[in-house]
Amino acid sequence: MAFTEFVVPTLKTDPATEATFTTEIAPHLIKILDTHATPPKFKYFGKILLENGNDVSGDFRLCVGLEWEDASHFNTFVASENFQTFKSIVKPHSVAPPVPQLYNTDLEPTGVFGSALTEVWQVKIGEGDGKVVEARGAWEKFVNAVTEAGGVNGSIQGTSLNLEEKRWVGVLGWESSEIREKVLGSAAVKEARKSLDVLVWNTFVTAFAKL
Repeated sequence: MAFTEFVVPTLKTDPATEATFTTEIAPHLIKILDTHATPPKFKYFGKILLENGNDVSGDFRLCVGLEWEDASHFNTFVASENFQTFKSIVKPHSVAPPVPQLYNTDLEPTGVFGSALTEVWQVKIGEGDGKVVEARGAWEKFVNAVTEAGGVNGSIQGTSLNLEEKRWVGVLGWESSEIREKVLGSAAVKEARKSLDVLVWNTFVTAFAKL
């Protein structure tokens, strides 16, 4: 069991915002994470390359991936004065406020986040266990097919802990874009993926770098 966080900020796309994020916002976020009483175990920042099958590599789309020792460490951070200040700094450069997403995953995300590419699938599950069971079953079938095709470089899955509308997430690591395309293009994987695709609300591919 692990506590995995994603943040996908919706930042403005002008050059000034990109420059401000690189020189001011990102360093400030790293500082308040590192100086928090219970900081995250690992931090990854990445650029989103694909979203729902569309190439967005030319846009300024970012993703933050964190691993926390405990959910309470995440909770104290998002409730902290430092994080509230950070949100006010980001607000002028954002289309919408950032929404941290904390998931209780079956395994630690480090191995997956450390891959050349990290691919994320999200399913809105609502209340009850029905959709979760369905998502996990579809995920297991898909990951097994990817593994048999020789493509998996680690995988994790789990359910959200802090979102009003509960979500399930599945995450795969890829060694390269070439391997990803080859494996996802195989007939067996395409077939196995169908039951997952009908459930998925959002999916994206990012290239993470460890900080």
